Amino acid sequence: MSILDRYLLRAIARSSLLIMLVLLALSGFINLVDQLKDVGVGRFGTTDALFMVLFLWPRHVFDMFPMAVLMGSMFGLGALANHSELIAIRAAGVSLGRLVWATLLAGTVLAGMAAVVGEFIVPPAERFAQTYKAELQQEQNSISRLAGAWFRDGPRIVNILQVQGQTRLSGVYTYEFEPDGRLLAVGRAASAELEADKALILRDYVMTLVDGDVASVDHIGEQRIETELAADLLESSVIEPESMSAAQLLEYSRYLRDNDLESVRYELAFWSRFATVAAVAVMAVLALPFVFGTLRSGGQGVRLLIGILVGVIFFLAGGALADSATVYGVAPVAAAGIPVGLLLLATGVGLARVR
Repeated sequence: MSILDRYLLRAIARSSLLIMLVLLALSGFINLVDQLKDVGVGRFGTTDALFMVLFLWPRHVFDMFPMAVLMGSMFGLGALANHSELIAIRAAGVSLGRLVWATLLAGTVLAGMAAVVGEFIVPPAERFAQTYKAELQQEQNSISRLAGAWFRDGPRIVNILQVQGQTRLSGVYTYEFEPDGRLLAVGRAASAELEADKALILRDYVMTLVDGDVASVDHIGEQRIETELAADLLESSVIEPESMSAAQLLEYSRYLRDNDLESVRYELAFWSRFATVAAVAVMAVLALPFVFGTLRSGGQGVRLLIGILVGVIFFLAGGALADSATVYGVAPVAAAGIPVGLLLLATGVGLARVR
C-alpha cells in the first residue's frame, strides 16, 4: 500500500468513523425508546433496556456501514478538495484511474471490517440480547419466545413451541402421515431432549391415533424416536435470519430446500450479507464523482445532499426487492445484487463525466 493509498484510507476512515458515531447515537436513542416500552414485563428494567441497546449496536453498525462510508468518503475527500490537496495530487500526475484504485482499496479495507462485524460480532451479540431479554421477561432460561418452529423430520412433521437450550425443548407436537397424505397420529410432549445419537426423547408424551372417523388417545409417558434434527439446526430455527452467520444461513437454507420448505427468507439474508459488504467498497468510490464535481462547479452542499439521497435510495431499493423476492418470486441473489449493480452503474456514469 503506497503513501497515497494510506493517506486516502486515513481520510476516509476517520470521517466514516465520525459519521458512524453520529448514526449510532441516533439509532441508539430510537432503540432505547422502543426498549423502554417493555420495561416492567417480568424482571425487565430500565438498566436492562440500556444493555439491550448496547448489544444491538453491532447490528446497527453493520446495517449502516454503507451509508457511513458514503458520507464519510464525501466528507473526507471533500475536506481534501477544500484544501486543494486533490488538485495537487492530480497536478502531480496521479490519474483518475489511480485515484479510483486508491479509493477502492480504502473501501475494500472498510468492507473487510464490515464483514468481520457482520459475521463474527453481530450473531453472538444478537443471540445474547435475545436470550437476556427472554429470560428476564419470561423468568426462565430460554433462547426466545418462539411462536412455533416447524420441521420436516423424516416421515413426520414436528412443531416445537420453545427451545430452552441446544438440546432441551418444550411444547413438542408431532404429526405423522400415511404415504397418501392422510393423518395417522398426532402427539404432544410437555418436554423433550435431543440426544447426540440422533434420537429425540419425548416426555409426558400423549399420542392421538386417527383411524378414519375414530380417534383414540394413548398416554405413553416417555417415547424415544429417531430424528434427523440437529442441535445447531434447532438453534438456527429460533434466531432471526439477519442474526445468523453466513455459514448458518447457508446450512439452514439447504435443509429447507432439501425438505421442500420455504427458504427464500434465509437465502435472501445470506446474499444480502455479501451485498452489504460489497456496497461498502462501492460507496467509497461513488464519492469521487461528487467531490470532483464540486471542484468544477461548486455547490458542495447540493452534491452532498444528492450523495445522501443515493444512499437512502439504496436502502429503499434493497427493502423493496427483498419484498419482491418473497411475494413475486424474484431470485434472492438477484434481489440482493440489483441494488449493488445499480450503485456500480451510477459510479461508472459519474466517473465517466469527471474531467
